[in-house]
Amino acid sequence: MSKTNHNSLDHLFKPKTVAIFGATEKSKHFMGGLEIQGFDKSKIYLINPSRDELFGLKVYKSLKDIPEDTIDHLILTIRREKLVESLKIIFSEKKINTIHIFTAGTGEFDDEGIKIEKEILNLLNDEKINTRIIGPNCMGCYCPRGHIAYLKSFPQEPGNIGLISQSGDLHSRLIKFGNLRYGLRFSKGVSIGNCVDLQISEVLDYLNKDDDTDIIGVYFEGFSNFHPYEGKKLLKVLKTIKKPVLFMRGGETRRGQTAVLTHTGTIGTDERIWDAVYKQSSIIKVPTSLDSILDYIYIFYTYINRFKKQGLNIDEIQYPKGKNTLVVLWSGGFGILATDTLIKLGMEMPTFKGKTLEKLKKIYPIKIGSLSNPLDLPWIEQTKEYLEICKAAISENIDLVIIETDAASNLESKGFQAYYSNILKIKEYVESQNKLLILVLYQYPSESRKAYYNMLIKDGFIVYPTLPKAAKSFLALYNYGMKSKAFKH
Repeated sequence: MSKTNHNSLDHLFKPKTVAIFGATEKSKHFMGGLEIQGFDKSKIYLINPSRDELFGLKVYKSLKDIPEDTIDHLILTIRREKLVESLKIIFSEKKINTIHIFTAGTGEFDDEGIKIEKEILNLLNDEKINTRIIGPNCMGCYCPRGHIAYLKSFPQEPGNIGLISQSGDLHSRLIKFGNLRYGLRFSKGVSIGNCVDLQISEVLDYLNKDDDTDIIGVYFEGFSNFHPYEGKKLLKVLKTIKKPVLFMRGGETRRGQTAVLTHTGTIGTDERIWDAVYKQSSIIKVPTSLDSILDYIYIFYTYINRFKKQGLNIDEIQYPKGKNTLVVLWSGGFGILATDTLIKLGMEMPTFKGKTLEKLKKIYPIKIGSLSNPLDLPWIEQTKEYLEICKAAISENIDLVIIETDAASNLESKGFQAYYSNILKIKEYVESQNKLLILVLYQYPSESRKAYYNMLIKDGFIVYPTLPKAAKSFLALYNYGMKSKAFKH
C-alpha cells in the first residue's frame, strides 16, 4: 500500500475527533486515557445501537448519526467474528482517517484469524478507502500533545521519546515504568500489534521527521505475512535514520520465534540477517529485557536533553569520544569488583601514576585508600579535598565519571549536606568539561534511600541501581556516537 503521508499519521497521534465503535462499559480505559489527557469530550463519539448513554456521553446508533463529515481516529472494540462486517459498515457510513483494531484472536491465533486479517487487507486495497489501520491485537496510541492515550496512568507531560511496539503490554510498561523509575517523558507511542496495514518502517520514518521526537525505542517481533517487502523497506529506513534508534527484537532464539507466532502471528528472521542490519545502520541493539531498553532510553534522554537545554539541535550533539572511566568510591573491595566489571564490559580505566599521581597526593597525602583509579576515598567525602581530588582526576583523559554513592540515615545532617554539595559541584565540573557523570545508588528498602534518589533525580543526576547497568548504558551512548559518525547522512 502507498497511502502513508505525514498527515495520515498526524490523524493517528493528534486526532481532532475520536469514535469508539462497539463502545461498552469495558471501554472505560480508553475513556479514562482520553479524559486524563484533556481530549475535548464534545469530539468523542460512542457508537452502539444497544446503548443510549455511557460515561455521561450520548451513544449514537450508527456512524451516520454522528455530526461530523470525517472521523480522524476510530477505536474498534468488537469480537473477531464481527470485524470484517463492522469494517464494511464503517467504510460505507463515514470517512475515517485512522482505525485502531483492539480485537485480538486474529492472525496470531489460528487459520480463521489469518483469514480475517486477509479480508481486512482486501477491504483496504479498495482505492476509494484512504484509511490507515493499526493492529489488530494492539492497545493503541499515546501522544500527550495530541491529548490521546489508552490508559489514564500515562503521564500528561510531553517529552521527546518516541515508542513503537508490537506488544501492547510492553508498550504500556515502557511508558509507565519509564515514567516512575526515571521520569521519562514521551512524544508519541504506538502499540502496532499484528501489522496487517501500518508497518513499523512507516512509523519509524514518521518519527524520524517528527520535530517533537529525538529518541526512538522499538520493540520488534517479526514481519507480517501480507507484506513480503517490509524487510527491505525497514532496512532502507534504518539506514537513513537521523536519530538514535534503540532496537529490541523479540524472538532472537528459535524457541522465542515460536512464541512470536502465538503473540502477533508475525514471522521472525535469522539472527545473521539482523547482525548485518546492525552493521549497516546506526541503530543500537538492545538486550531483550524491559530493564535494558529502559536503561538505554534513560541515558539518551538525559544526555540529549542536557545539550538541548544549552540550545543545541539534535544533530549538533557531540557524543562521548572514548571509554576512559574514572570510578570514585570508598571501598577497596568494591574498587576491585568495579574494575573487573568495567574491563570485562569493554571500558577503559586509565591508571594514575607519575606526575598525575603526585598532583593528587599533593591535594591529599593519602594514608588509606587509593588514588590510582578507582579513587578509593574513605572518610573524606565531606571535605574540600574530596572535591579537589575528583576535579583533578576528571581533568585527565577521562570520558565517564562513575561515583558509587549512598544515602545517610539523616539527609538533613551537616555531614551529608557537605557531601551532597561536593557531588553537585562535581556534576557541574564534569558537565563544564563536556564529560558524563553517572551515580550508582544500590537499591534496598529504605525511606532515606528513596528520598535521596528523588533528590538526585530532581537535581538532574543520572542514577543507576548497579554498575553494570550504568556501564552498558554508557556503552550504548558511546557506540551510537561512533556509528552515527560512520553513517552520517
